[in-house]
Amino acid sequence: MQISKNRLAGADGLRAIACLLVVWHHTAQKLNPDLQSPVISALHFLGMRGEVGVSIFFVLSGCLLSLPFWNAFADRQAFPSIRTYALNRAARIAPAFWLNLIISSLLAFWVFHLELSAQKITTAFFFVNSYSYKTFFPAELNGPLWSIGLEVSCYVLLPLFLFLIYKLAKNLGTAIALLAALILILQLLNPLFIQLFMTSSYQKGWQFGLDGGAKQWLPYWNIGSFFSQFLIGSLAALIVVNLNSKKVRQSAFFDLGAITALAAAGVLVLARLTPGSPDTLTQQPYVSPFFALLIATAMALLSKSALFAKLLDNRLFAWIAKLSFGIYLWHMVVIEVIARQFVPNYVYGGIQDPLQWILVSAAVLATAIAIAAISWRWFESPILRAVRARTKPVLNS
Repeated sequence: MQISKNRLAGADGLRAIACLLVVWHHTAQKLNPDLQSPVISALHFLGMRGEVGVSIFFVLSGCLLSLPFWNAFADRQAFPSIRTYALNRAARIAPAFWLNLIISSLLAFWVFHLELSAQKITTAFFFVNSYSYKTFFPAELNGPLWSIGLEVSCYVLLPLFLFLIYKLAKNLGTAIALLAALILILQLLNPLFIQLFMTSSYQKGWQFGLDGGAKQWLPYWNIGSFFSQFLIGSLAALIVVNLNSKKVRQSAFFDLGAITALAAAGVLVLARLTPGSPDTLTQQPYVSPFFALLIATAMALLSKSALFAKLLDNRLFAWIAKLSFGIYLWHMVVIEVIARQFVPNYVYGGIQDPLQWILVSAAVLATAIAIAAISWRWFESPILRAVRARTKPVLNS
């Protein structure tokens, strides 16, 4: 019953969609959109905006990881075990990430003769790479590893903030108000954070490689913005617990609301998002916090969905969701190996032929899924089982 309470209807579907959006985004970058048919141009346009999958991951993680805490709060139980929480998070993230970091670095050095940075590898190993443009991208062959450090930072901060609310709030309504206030404070502090930590203009931009790109992203891609998205997910979890406490029943109205929220999130992205750039209004990535709020709204409504959540949590999406972390870790390595070893024009804007783009991109996805499946079956899953056998199986993966 405890495990069931800490599951979220529709979560597998949203996780799978987020994963596929990120892969679509990175493969869309390889197509030259000039002189393409309307259909291919539309696919490229949508794919370039698939970077919002990262935001969905953060909101979803914040929601799922908060559910056990808020359920305990609603049941007036003691604050859940931080040891259990930490061990589950470490077992889920660290081994797979470290393995990928090592293999990516060795491939870069031995196969492609790229220079290695001890500073980047060391900071990534301890998940603190995201706080300087010099270490933001820890592996030349695997740019997406940048997000793991920020995600781990959110893992560390989350129980601290929840414990504060746990002690101050007298009921679910007060907890919602306090959590909303924390999110608002982070949003108000973001402009000051950007002003204080703005990077210099020297060698700033993607034309100067990953370090130049990181210099352009920072300080917009900061822990305050991403932890806001994490807490917005936690707010969705708190609303879910509140709905459950009031014994609200499933209804088609919740389906309609969830679909409307997701549609609004899509329209917002299409209307406002400039890929790789902060929003012109909020100065945050992925049209945050508005996109994150819409995704969180959909998550909360899906908890009482009569049909839509079941459609999202289909067997295919559930399988992809299980492998999503591995797919995220490995897909860029596959892209880089293909571009450097087999298809030299599979670089940013390098593919003119749409059929070639589709076939190579499909091969990227299939290969990444295969590696992720092997990693899950023989590496990640055994570690998780061993750790969870020694802890209470309360937290979601």
